[in-house]
Amino acid sequence: MGFLFNMKVAILGHLLTKKDLRKLFPFGKYLPLSLMEFLINIYPKKFSLMSEFDILGKAKGYLLGIHLTSEQIMNNDKDKIKNIILETILYAQNKLNCDIVMLGALTAPATSAGLWLKTKNQIKLGITTGNTYTAAVAIQATEKAIDLAGLNLDNIKIAIVGSAGVIGEAVVKYFNKKNANLILVERSLERFDRLKNKLQGKNFELTDNLKNIINADVLITATSHPEALITGDLLKKNAIVIDVAEPSDVVSDIKKIRPDVISIDGGRVKWNKININFKIGLPSNVGFACMTEGMMQALEEDKNDYIGSVDMNHLEDTINWAKKWGFEIADFTCFNELIDLKKFKNINN
Repeated sequence: MGFLFNMKVAILGHLLTKKDLRKLFPFGKYLPLSLMEFLINIYPKKFSLMSEFDILGKAKGYLLGIHLTSEQIMNNDKDKIKNIILETILYAQNKLNCDIVMLGALTAPATSAGLWLKTKNQIKLGITTGNTYTAAVAIQATEKAIDLAGLNLDNIKIAIVGSAGVIGEAVVKYFNKKNANLILVERSLERFDRLKNKLQGKNFELTDNLKNIINADVLITATSHPEALITGDLLKKNAIVIDVAEPSDVVSDIKKIRPDVISIDGGRVKWNKININFKIGLPSNVGFACMTEGMMQALEEDKNDYIGSVDMNHLEDTINWAKKWGFEIADFTCFNELIDLKKFKNINN
């Protein structure tokens, strides 16, 4: 006897790095990366249905993979990229009969956090970026790390890189409301024009100089940059990093070059009862918060759009959804390797 699924959600993803191209092409491990990068641009098929899966016996999910790397999505012809994303969503809507689509990884920033898609009349399904629960999990991970290290929020500095982005802005609002001492970093000061009117008090610094994060005890980074930005020389001794970005904002050899630093894979959730039938490069029983949000929205039978800036009331909703459906932040890892929590005791010494 099959399940009667109330709602269907499509989760969009893409290749993260050039090395992932080897998974797409037959005999990819023998082909030069430069050749595969060229071929993918002229390859007529722009996406694939990677898997379909059950969500707690109450909803159904589909994983759709766009045949582009992070670098291609952010640096190629922007109109072309948006139209490939649109084509993929219409397939989910018209062929798979999905009720909701979740814009995974860089498909959200590539479409202005989903706002561009809502200008397209042919789209009838609900759209979520997954940024709301991602921001919630980033906040929970930060507070847990601060607690484990025995730090006092009143006595530390928190830097947020990508602070005017959708996830970054939500995290900024939360900690600004708690009067935390913030260093807010963006690629240009003009990026703060919209954000600074939403801040209260004066306990924050606005900067476009990434080197200023050297003063931060805790760093939260959530950019849409296709390559790592946070190098070892930028971090304070014994700094804690919550790396929410996918692909990672932190250099992959951070543990080797800065053993004093604790870099935590952010935006990750325990999937004790979820199997999406596809390897997404995470430890077993762990998934991304953005994908989890799409699943929870389907479980809640909520077809509303959650695009653009994060609604802080909805952020609380996603936390409550997670409690209801049995999701919680994943155990702390650094590039998928479990972090020994005893290491946090060294932070305050």
